[in-house]
Amino acid sequence: MHEMTGDQKAATDPTRSPGAAVGEDQGTATTADPGSRSAAQEALPVAAIMQACAENDYSSSPLLHSQDDIGIQLLCNAAVAKGLDVRYHRRLIFEVFNRQRRVIFRQNSPANSAVYTYCARQKHIAKQIMAAEGVPVPSGGVFQDYETALYFFQQAGVPVTVKPANGSSGLGVTSGVADEAEFANAWTFARKESRTVVVEQNIVGQDVRIIVIAGKAEAAYVREPAHVVGDGQHSIRVLVDKKNAVRKKNPSLRLDLIKRFDLLERKGISLDTVPAAGEKVQLASVANTSAGGETVQVFDHLHKDLLTTAERAARCFPGLVQVGVDLIQVAPSVWKAGSPRGYIIEVNSNPGICDAVFPSYGRAIDVPDRLIAQAFSPEGAGLATGHAEPVIALAESYASHHYEQVFSEGEASQVSLIQQAAYAQNVPVEPLSKNVFRLVGPTRQCLFLSGMPEGVRMVSRKVTRNRVWLDDILPASAGYKAANRQSLHRFRLLVIDGKLVSALLIRPGERGESSTRIEVGDLVHASVLPIIDQTLTAIFDPPFVGIDLYAADISRDMGEQPWQVTDAVCNPRLYWHHFPDQGDGRDVAGALVRSALKMEPRVQKVCERFVLRGAVQGVGFRRWLKNKALLHSISGWARNRQQNDVGILEAVLEGTPAAIDSLDALCRQGPDLARVESVERSEQPCTGKTRFNIIG
Repeated sequence: MHEMTGDQKAATDPTRSPGAAVGEDQGTATTADPGSRSAAQEALPVAAIMQACAENDYSSSPLLHSQDDIGIQLLCNAAVAKGLDVRYHRRLIFEVFNRQRRVIFRQNSPANSAVYTYCARQKHIAKQIMAAEGVPVPSGGVFQDYETALYFFQQAGVPVTVKPANGSSGLGVTSGVADEAEFANAWTFARKESRTVVVEQNIVGQDVRIIVIAGKAEAAYVREPAHVVGDGQHSIRVLVDKKNAVRKKNPSLRLDLIKRFDLLERKGISLDTVPAAGEKVQLASVANTSAGGETVQVFDHLHKDLLTTAERAARCFPGLVQVGVDLIQVAPSVWKAGSPRGYIIEVNSNPGICDAVFPSYGRAIDVPDRLIAQAFSPEGAGLATGHAEPVIALAESYASHHYEQVFSEGEASQVSLIQQAAYAQNVPVEPLSKNVFRLVGPTRQCLFLSGMPEGVRMVSRKVTRNRVWLDDILPASAGYKAANRQSLHRFRLLVIDGKLVSALLIRPGERGESSTRIEVGDLVHASVLPIIDQTLTAIFDPPFVGIDLYAADISRDMGEQPWQVTDAVCNPRLYWHHFPDQGDGRDVAGALVRSALKMEPRVQKVCERFVLRGAVQGVGFRRWLKNKALLHSISGWARNRQQNDVGILEAVLEGTPAAIDSLDALCRQGPDLARVESVERSEQPCTGKTRFNIIG
């Protein structure tokens, strides 16, 4: 770890191209402002820009031979130029700070949410989030088996793009797939990167990457797919070698040489072919620079509608300060008035910033400077690390502790417990996938990944999953020795926004038996709080964390005994605290929901009588309903009875309006063997029941 202070000015500016300062034109003179084009749909003048000047020459850049991450160096230099200090940690993580604020970066992006990073990477979830906000995205689907995907492709009747559902940097992506042989190859290529594969409509047009910082488009460039232009004398192989020689002089492209030739292979063209003079030969089906693409700065030429679309897409991911929005501008030959000018292909949570600084053609745009300026602006205050002074604020007792069997341990229980807690607070739940859902509170929303709220940052997630790093940074008492642990007890501390809400003593089992979890929150000595404080600082202040502390006695002063923090996790098991083996469970999920939504505890219960008709008896409906009621924090009862010689299911349900409305939707489907014809609801006076019973 080392520090760079604001007094250590960079000897040279790596963002400066020969003969032009950052922000000045580099071979492409333009006077138009972004978005000043006419309303008519026009093609981007990429070819004109490339023909107007030679490729930018960065051969004198001090970063050309750097062995470190160039994006990080650009950001650090931008910070130093503003009088800020920099501390590098490891694994692409560094802090930029002054006396008022500390902002933690992971590679190119500050304070990224781990949850939104996951959603951006899962392309099908990202598309769902954007489509819900009216952002134009291509039609398509997500598939796990080849036959189903092939049938979709055959029915589509148009060329498609095939790509891994979980991926980045163009890995596993094939565009313009038009026949079954190509589809089979593209499927195999994508499956190397992800078990699930996206097959979507191939939009005909120009691929544009737009960099959006804090909701504002700041840079844009086209990534021309890897290609060569024939001279009538040399083979494609020789022309590629010449291209790569030029790429080696660009700090952004020097490590991404042209190596991918999937488009040539699909067309049966050999690398030894000699193209005619002036003939352009495209080599790869994707335009990513990692696949040999070239960058052409087009920010000054984009229609304002495209910039607005990119900004709308970025705002769908509020936990990501900087995103790279990949957009296809529809080709003028197929665009129709009134339809979108562009479609969002994907959103990158950690976009490369070097391509904007070192474009192959066109002027450079100083994205690092703008990103640092945003992070230290008044609007960027929420990016700063820090936590409140820890306190002991134990969660209240868990009311459903008798129904442990309803909650299976693991990821499913994380989701179920949080959703149950949300319904208990009258908070609607919007599911996006099996493990991603949104809670919609009265004043704010919060996206969850399993049990992890959106406020957990990617840096904390990375650190807490790195065993070697944790061993170096987690605190221990003075003079502590590893051998001490044999005589100590393991305690799991659950901390939400600096508040200790539960503590467990975990006793190991004997002879292969499982461990025993004992709730001991009432015994915790206040001297544990400085240990929590040190731990939160070491792992960059996550708002939700489980901390493993080894100590002799949690009720004694920590200053009088040896202790060590051995682990910290950002998605700790809620199940342990709701259902301890000994002691009363604590409603830590409820505490987490209220913290994430910044809401006070409140109960607005109503009571309704449900009458269900159809095939609702003898199909396990009552037991199914009881389990669903518990998961929605609903009390009451259910029974089968006859009405006019017809079997019906009658239930009285008491809970919050959000919970009862959600259960209503589920009841209209019912368990697998049921067939529900109608559901009648009527209001009833609340009874204050706390459990759910099956009558008869």
